[in-house]
Formats: sequence, C-alpha cells, structure tokens
Amino acid sequence: MVWGGQSPEVFLNNSLFTEMFFSDEFQDMLALIVVDEAHMIYLWGLVASKQSKFLIIFDRHQDQAIFRPSYGLIGPRLMATNHVPVLLLSATCRPLAVSAITTSLMLQPTDIHMIEGELTRPEIRLIRVSMNFPLSSCDDLLRIFAPHTTTAAKDSVPMIIYSGSRNRTFQVMKVVNEARMTPKHEYDPNDGFIRRFHSVTGDDEKERTMDGFGKGQFPVISATMALGLGQNLKRIRSVVHMGRGDPAAIVQMVGRCGRDGKIGLGILFMEPTRKNGRNNIQDFEDGMVQNDDGRMDALAVTNCCLRIALTVDNKVGYVPLSDEDTYALAERKREEDLGFPKCKCSNCAPEEADALVNIIQQMNNENFDILLNNPCAIQKDPSIVIMTRKRKQKLARGTCRYPEYMAKDLQQHLIHRFEQFYHDFLGPRPEFPGSFFFGIVQAEAIVSSIDQIRHGDEHDVTLLERVIGGQCFDGQIDALDLAITDWMDGEYYQSYLLDSIRFDQFIEAEGQRVRTEMAAELAQLQEKVESRRLAEKKAKADARALEKALVAAARAEERLRVAEDRATERARIAEERAAEKAYIAEQKKATKACEAQEKAAQKALEKAQKAEEKAQKAEAKADKASG
Repeated sequence: MVWGGQSPEVFLNNSLFTEMFFSDEFQDMLALIVVDEAHMIYLWGLVASKQSKFLIIFDRHQDQAIFRPSYGLIGPRLMATNHVPVLLLSATCRPLAVSAITTSLMLQPTDIHMIEGELTRPEIRLIRVSMNFPLSSCDDLLRIFAPHTTTAAKDSVPMIIYSGSRNRTFQVMKVVNEARMTPKHEYDPNDGFIRRFHSVTGDDEKERTMDGFGKGQFPVISATMALGLGQNLKRIRSVVHMGRGDPAAIVQMVGRCGRDGKIGLGILFMEPTRKNGRNNIQDFEDGMVQNDDGRMDALAVTNCCLRIALTVDNKVGYVPLSDEDTYALAERKREEDLGFPKCKCSNCAPEEADALVNIIQQMNNENFDILLNNPCAIQKDPSIVIMTRKRKQKLARGTCRYPEYMAKDLQQHLIHRFEQFYHDFLGPRPEFPGSFFFGIVQAEAIVSSIDQIRHGDEHDVTLLERVIGGQCFDGQIDALDLAITDWMDGEYYQSYLLDSIRFDQFIEAEGQRVRTEMAAELAQLQEKVESRRLAEKKAKADARALEKALVAAARAEERLRVAEDRATERARIAEERAAEKAYIAEQKKATKACEAQEKAAQKALEKAQKAEEKAQKAEAKADKASG
C-alpha cells in the first residue's frame, strides 16, 4: 500500500492526518517514508535559525525560502516513527546540507546509507552571458527574442525564464513582449506566448498555467523557483536564469530542461559586478572557504568548465575557479572514463558560445538542435535586429531671469489668455473649467523655462509644448506663444525693461565711480607700498653694509690673533729646540766620559790579567825548575 502526495504542511499541521499517522493500525503498515526535495530541510533550517539574514544569496531566490516553510520543522516528526526507514531524495545536496539535515533528523553516521546517482547532465549546454544592463531592467532579454512576425509562438522553443523575485517576473514579460513587438500583452492572462508563475499565483491560475504549457498553448513561462519543485516538465528545451544566484539552485532550475532525452540549453545571465561582492578571480584568496555568497560570485567569474564546476560544488561544496583545481581534474577524469561527450559550455567552447548568442534570435523548434550542435554553421539573418530601447533625452534645466513679481504676472497673464482661448474654442459654457487643461502648474512650467522659450527673437514653440506636456486643443500652443508676445509688448513689461535699463545704467555708473575711487585708492596704496619697499630696501642695504663691516673687523682681529699665536708658537718651538740641543750635548759629553772610564777600566783589567798571566808563567817555570 502506498500513501503518497502529502505536503509537509499536512504532515505537520493537519490534526486528522496526525491522528491517523500515529494510530497503531497505520504504524503497523508503515514501511517507508519518502521525502522529496530533501535539500529544502537544510534551506529552511537556515531560515528558521535566521542565518539567511546575513546571506545575499537568499534575496536572489525569493520563492526558494517561502515555498515550503514546513520543511524546516519536519525533522522531529520523522524521528517519531519507531525506526521506520526514511528515504531522502534530492538532486542537489552539498556536504554541508547533508550534515545539517542529519543533525536536524538526529541521525548518526551509522544510521545513514548514501546512494549517489549520476547528476551530471551532459545533454544540457550551459552558456554564461555577461549582462549589459541592470538586473532590474531585464533588458538583456531583448537579444534573445525575435519579433512575432519572424518567429510565431507555435514555432518558439519551450522555455522557462527564472527570476529572483516575483515582481521581476512581470518585468521579464514586459521586456519579452517589447522584443517581440507585442506591447502590453503582459496584461493579457490568456496571452499565447508568455505567462508567469510564482508562489503568490492562485492555485487555479497555477493549474491553468501548467496545463496550458503542457498542451502547448504558449511556449514561455516567466517564473520564480516556485515553478518546478516536485514537478516533471518534459516539454522544456531551454532555461534562462537572470542574475547571479546559488549554484545549487541554478542546477535545480537549469535541470528542468532536456528531460525528454533531447539536448537542452541553459543560459545564465550574470552581472559583471555585484556591490560588495567578489567580481574577479583575484578577489578569491588561495585556501579561502567559500560561503554561500562566495559560491554565487565564484560561479559568475570562474574559468573552470561550468558543468564540472557545478558538479564539484554539489559533491564537495565549493566552486572551483580553474580547470587545474584538484577536484576539477578528478571530475574531468571521471567523466572521460565514463565516456561523457565533450562539454560545450561557454568556458570550454567560447567561440561557439559567442556564435550561439549571436544567432539565438533565430532559434525555433525546427532549427534548435542544429543551432546547439553547430552554431557556427548558421548564418545570421540580417533582417533580425536586436531591439534597442530609446533613451529619453534629458531636458536642460530651464531658467527665468525675471524677478518673482514679474514671473507671477506672466503666469497670471498666460492663465487669463488661455481662458479666453478656451472659451473662444469651446463656447461660453464648456463642460470643464479651463484650469482643468491649463492651470498654475503649466503656467509655472512655461515661466521657469522662459529664457529658453524666448531667446532673443527666437520662439521655441517645440519647447513650449514640451514643458506643458503637449497641447490639448488645436492652436493652443500658438495662442500661448502669442500671449507671451503680447505680454512682452505690453506697457508693464516695457516699463520693466526701461527700469532694468535704467538700473543697469545706474549700476554701470556706480560701478564706474567705484572703480575710479578704487583706482585712486589703489594708486595711493601702491605709492605707500613703493615707499615702504624703498625704505625696506635701504634698511636692508644698511644692514648688509654694517654686517659686512663687522665681518671685516672680525676677520682682521682674527688674523691678528692668529699672527700673535703663530709668533708665540715659533718662540716656544725655538726655546724647545735650544733646550733639546743642550740636553743632547750634555748627553753626548756624559756618554764620552762614561766611555773613557770604561776604556780605562778595561785597559787596567787587561794589564792586571797580563801581569797575573806572567806571574803564573813565572811560577810555573819555578816549579818546573825545582822539580
């Protein structure tokens, strides 16, 4: 027996279901509990713990967090089932999410058996496109769609355009209709090309939209993440995602195309820069741990194969920034071993990606496969031109040189003259008063730009019409222009001009007088300054002369002192030399006397020795003679 299709809200909040679920009869039959989209347990754990307040990534996918709030509270209920197995299914569950879910469900590692299926979708071609316009405008979609006269709705490729907010889904519809030259069709709930789907869409409208899309009544849906969760839409051939976002969420959204076995196209529009974000690879330091916002920015700038980058993010929890990343190399080898076809993402085949984007407006059901497989073989149709939005020219700020009392008089004059024109045009009893069409606001607008409307003899009636928002009646602008002319030719304005001329003449004369007085004062000041300059110059010269004299005297005194010191030094040296000579002479004399004494002593010693030797010889002879 299978009991399926119960929402988390029913599982948690429905008293009848709770009573049945915990009854002995139902518990005896309960063999397995299956939770689809299990990654929502993790996401709602972040919301419940208020961690999402600090992550920009949650604002990027508005309906991701509000679609099933009960997912975040489902853990305790699943644990009260007497060891009944729980099967959790998810296509995107990073290691961090797995850890958070097991913690929420109070599971031990020994209680878990992971079965990993093949999540890589080689049949989907991923193209990352740098946005040229602000995300809020969605104007980058103008280069995707051709006019309805070129590609009919029935020939258009089935597509979902995902936006981060519910309000932006309407802006997407507006831009798409502008590109197809079907303005205002976004207000038609039964439009045959594009409709929208988000969490606040009514249940009946959601069902009608999904049923109509499935039957081919229209080819494009503008949606948030609320579309696709728990649904299997096999008709979709292409998915467009607007702006940076959570890589795991992007995998979920892009994975909704190509489910019929045919190739699919995922177009990822990414802002080149994000405020306070990491906008180039150099912003990521080596070994930096990527939080959810970091993963979002990494996907927007990585040079790694997009297919591999998203797979590594799902398996390991971060987006590699280059193909030389260890996990990226391992994933590439795994894909090669499994015989996956060569990736054709915008990082792996940039030239083909550029060619594809260049001709994507020609995309239709008939040529879609050819366009994806070999975009370079298709010639661009010169008749299809990307729509460019006309920029409104900013009007130069108007000016009015008249004083306030003159400006108010002109305003009242214009209002009075329009009343005359109005009654002449519609008769004495019109249905609405003249101020309904031309009042003080319009009069003030004219007067505030009167310098530009009347520049010399030129009458700029085009500007006159523009500042009041256009004429309501034929001849209105000419009547107002004539009213301005009459006012300028009138006595009041001419008197003002005469007063202005007199005032200007007075100002000129007064200015001349002031300039003359100032010139005289300036001459006096210059004379005083010159006198003071000469006095200061003379004082400086005298000071320099005195300084030179003092320096010369000091130098002469110094020379005299040096000469005296030298004479004294020479006398001292002479005395020292004389004393040294006398000392040396005495030393020589003493040395000679000592030497003479030593010689005399030596001679006496030698004589004594000789005399002793003779005595010894004589004694020896005597001894010899006696013997």
